[in-house]
Amino acid sequence: MNLIRKADRRLLIVTAVAIAVLLPIVFLGIPGGADLPNHLRFVQPFYDSIHAGNWHPAWLAESNDGFGDARFRFYPPGLYYLWIAARVLTGSWYTGGIVTFLILSVAGALGTYLWARALGAERTAMWAGTLYAVAPFHLNELYQASLLSEYAACAVLPFTFAFTERICRDRKVADMAGLAASFALLFLTHLPMTVLGSLSLAIYVALRIERKEFLRSVTLLAGGVVLGLAASAFFWTTMIAELHWIKGNGAEPNPYYDYRLNFLFSPSALANRNTWYANLVGLAMIAFLLPGLVFLRRIFRDRASNRGLMAASAVTVISFIFATPLSRPLWAVIPKLSEVQFPWRWLAITSLCGSVLVADGLPKWIATLKMHIRPREIAVALAFVLSLAFVVSEVIIDCEYINRAGFEKMAREVRGAPSFKDWLPVSARDLLHTDLKRDKVDAGSRAVTTESWESERRQFKVAGGPETEVRVRTYYYPLWQATANGQTLPTRAAEDGAILISLPAVAADVTLTFQEPARVRYAELISLLGWLAIGAVGVSRLPHLARRQAHLLILANSR
Repeated sequence: MNLIRKADRRLLIVTAVAIAVLLPIVFLGIPGGADLPNHLRFVQPFYDSIHAGNWHPAWLAESNDGFGDARFRFYPPGLYYLWIAARVLTGSWYTGGIVTFLILSVAGALGTYLWARALGAERTAMWAGTLYAVAPFHLNELYQASLLSEYAACAVLPFTFAFTERICRDRKVADMAGLAASFALLFLTHLPMTVLGSLSLAIYVALRIERKEFLRSVTLLAGGVVLGLAASAFFWTTMIAELHWIKGNGAEPNPYYDYRLNFLFSPSALANRNTWYANLVGLAMIAFLLPGLVFLRRIFRDRASNRGLMAASAVTVISFIFATPLSRPLWAVIPKLSEVQFPWRWLAITSLCGSVLVADGLPKWIATLKMHIRPREIAVALAFVLSLAFVVSEVIIDCEYINRAGFEKMAREVRGAPSFKDWLPVSARDLLHTDLKRDKVDAGSRAVTTESWESERRQFKVAGGPETEVRVRTYYYPLWQATANGQTLPTRAAEDGAILISLPAVAADVTLTFQEPARVRYAELISLLGWLAIGAVGVSRLPHLARRQAHLLILANSR
């Protein structure tokens, strides 16, 4: 029983630290970073659609003053499902947001514990989970930048590494289910972190995998990825199929999102406030990693004894290099990497893998410090303390907190606001160049009566008159389908991007519906089957775990 209680205590310590670092949010308010309004513009209408019975809405109808946009189809919904669940439980977006952040903080720390536990001792795993909870860049995602989806993805990412390590070490089918579930959740939470996480996992596997069991390991790893893709197919199939229907960054590209201008420690970073601040976070990360980096040579020298730790250490260093101009040639040739936009996002990988590295080195460094104090040990200790001081002073204390009243006011005001231009259909013009004065339906001289106006379905009557094109206050998108009197009506985009519907001279009862193609239903079925398969494989492991737990209890009682 003692062994079990000791493990439980360490898990409680990790959980307590993960909660403690978010206490300023609990007592002072939600961090008001620049991206917070964007998340509120998404989650509220998303909730309304789910509340109306549509679990995966297709069109964000209220944005852009009612013209809508296609963000629901291209931005991963994972964070918002969690936030909505918390809102249902707590009754408010404010409290639900705090609960969501607490869940993500604890999940990330425990996931890191799980990974580090697969690599070594429970004490080291405890330190790894604790360090990840306080890592400078990881906390900066939440407190300063409001990169909420990225923060959520970084709560899932440790589990992908944990189950990858377990497959490489034990080659058990049940761990394939864990990898599949965590990879699917990563894909459904944040696309840039999916790209960076996938590349990091590939590097980790290349360094970690054992040749004698190569085929079985690769089979299980590939099976986990395929199952994960199946489970998330309802999202990514639509995104890929329709990507050419929205503007994206290819239309009127903004230099702000050009990866070549966002490397850490490059001259161009001085002209970009966000990257300039990221430089400070990067320096804090270097200081944070020092207790592990001083033992890096020893880890690589003894790599045969712990290949997983060696692989984690290598990914720590490589991920940091990817954030700097040293990796510029690779950014130009690795597919999809340039679309991550900000090289400093790699610090999320550095934070995770570096926490495992530092957790392994911390006891060795403390033991060395007790034996003899040299300038090097003092410098490492000072740098590490300064990194934590940076977290407290610059990340947490210097944060702009929004209390409940301010948050609820913001939540009301952002609804219907202009959206990020990348989510607009290719034919749409921004609101400055769009005719906002006309009614929801404008049929010229013909009278119009609006009968219903829902997010994905609108009905209105148009009186008889000359043939004309009716202008609807909704941006044109190829999946909007207009019908009247049992006939499909031709549609096209107006000069400003609004929908134009061609009407005959007779009176017409027009129905405008956002019509999902058949591939969406097939993808949803594949996702359902994928999650059922993950559950079936995972549940198959439960009897073995129950027998093992009973065996441990018997051993503990016999002592």
